[in-house]
Amino acid sequence: MTIEDLLRQGVIRRIEVDLGAGEQPARLLYGTPNFIEWLENLLGGAEPEQRLGEATPAEQVDALFYAYIAGQPLVYVRQFRMIRVEQSAVWELKTPDVRIFGWFLRKDCFVAVFGDWTDHVKDHNLYKGYRTSVRRIRREMGIDSTLCVTGSSPDDVISM
Repeated sequence: MTIEDLLRQGVIRRIEVDLGAGEQPARLLYGTPNFIEWLENLLGGAEPEQRLGEATPAEQVDALFYAYIAGQPLVYVRQFRMIRVEQSAVWELKTPDVRIFGWFLRKDCFVAVFGDWTDHVKDHNLYKGYRTSVRRIRREMGIDSTLCVTGSSPDDVISM
C-alpha cells in the first residue's frame, strides 16, 4: 500500500495551508475524514470552555500547520511529541489549546487522526485512549511498517 492508495481510497486527505510567495511545502500533512470534519468545526469558531492561549484555537492550529508545512523548526515536547516510546509510535502535535493525534507515514509526513481540547485530554487522561485508537485505525487501514516511521526520536519524524 502507498500514500497514493490511501488518498485514492479516501481514508486520508491532504491538508494544505497558504504559504508565502516563493515558499514551497517542505512537509506533508494529511487528515482522516473524521479529523477533517473536526478541523472544519474548529475553523468555524469552536472554542474550549477555558482558553489557554492568547490566539484563538483556529489561529493556533493555523500557525502550527503553517510552521510544520513550511518546514520551520518545531520545538520537541512543546509543539510535538511522541505519546509513548514504542515502534510505530503515535505522535501528538500541540498548541496551548489543542492536541492533535496521529502518526508519521514517513519522515515529514504526518497523518492527523483525532483532535481535542488540551484541557479535556489532560483532565480525563485521554492519551492512552487516543494512542490505542490511532493504532486501531492504522490496522483497519491496513497500514504496516512501510507506511509508519518506526523510530522514536524527533529527528526520525521531522527534519529539523
